[in-house]
Amino acid sequence: MPYIDQSGLYAQESIIIDLVQRKKRVILVGVKKQPRYMMERIDIIPDLIPKEQLFAYFRSCVKWLIENVEDEYNSSSALP
Repeated sequence: MPYIDQSGLYAQESIIIDLVQRKKRVILVGVKKQPRYMMERIDIIPDLIPKEQLFAYFRSCVKWLIENVEDEYNSSSALP
């Protein structure tokens, strides 16, 4: 999205808080300048979404996921 208003920002924050409380990582790709500025102003970034979980391109996001996220369904630790 190219722009976000205050009501959208707080709705987004509520959803992100819920996900973080459930121990889910939130990853954003291709965040535009104005929405990122707004998310930084109310500390969604970096308090809820660390800067390491923001990506300019999908390819770099996938690379990070492969390197940093364990697949709980296909990992050897999930086997009995």
